[in-house]
Amino acid sequence: MILRQITPKPELTKFIDNFWVFENDVGLPTEDSRVIAPNGKAKFIYTYLNGLSTIDCGIQTDHKEQDIFFIGIWNKPVTLVSKNSITGTVGIELTANGLHRFTQLSAAEIVNKIYSFTDIYGAAGRELLERLANTGKLDDKIEVLQNFLIRIIRMIDRNNLLIDHSVQLIKNTSGLLTINQLVKRMGYSRRYLDMLFKDHLGISPKTYAGLIRFQEFYTRWANTDDKKFYQEDIYEMYYDQAQFIKEFKKYTGYSPRNYAQMKNDFGKIFYKK
Repeated sequence: MILRQITPKPELTKFIDNFWVFENDVGLPTEDSRVIAPNGKAKFIYTYLNGLSTIDCGIQTDHKEQDIFFIGIWNKPVTLVSKNSITGTVGIELTANGLHRFTQLSAAEIVNKIYSFTDIYGAAGRELLERLANTGKLDDKIEVLQNFLIRIIRMIDRNNLLIDHSVQLIKNTSGLLTINQLVKRMGYSRRYLDMLFKDHLGISPKTYAGLIRFQEFYTRWANTDDKKFYQEDIYEMYYDQAQFIKEFKKYTGYSPRNYAQMKNDFGKIFYKK
């Protein structure tokens, strides 16, 4: 199981938070729970070898090989499965304020949803998939994909400095900035900020802050083998244990105690430092 990091082109750097290639000889590990906790980032997933399937609320949806998927921000966990064969996947995780640079759709239309590039970009998306299928080397495929994304952001030319600044404030405080504090700092009403966030991110500032706070904790979780560390550290991020347990179940589907006993190396690999 290999996870290789890719450096995006300079034109995309501001809008991409993480760019990786995942490869495995036998698909996704069947002995692993494969629970993916939400991280507040929209994604492009290119399955160049083997398809992927998602299990959400017990419902499995299959996503075919040689397709690219536009995934909006999720605020709930999802489980991944695949066929037992050689697997190769390119993942591009967008910055929260980078999502709206790649589509003229309201982000609220794609939150917790997965679309093929052909659904989002029509004929241009179909032409991209055909070109990728006819391109041999993986590095050349990545070059083709990046050039397509650069053309998209230039064509859409969609910016919002208010969203940029608001997202950065929430990230800089690890999601601990209250919405009242955000309203005061930005000088706009809560209602207006809610509307703006849902159009550009798909979720409210409060939901986004909750995701960022959870990710701060979850990254620590993924980088330690101490299964009990959270019992001492939760009060840095949460008001009390009850709030922590509620949030943890919301984003993983399990209580902290049960989750700590599960094997989820695949889910954690994306958070390893």
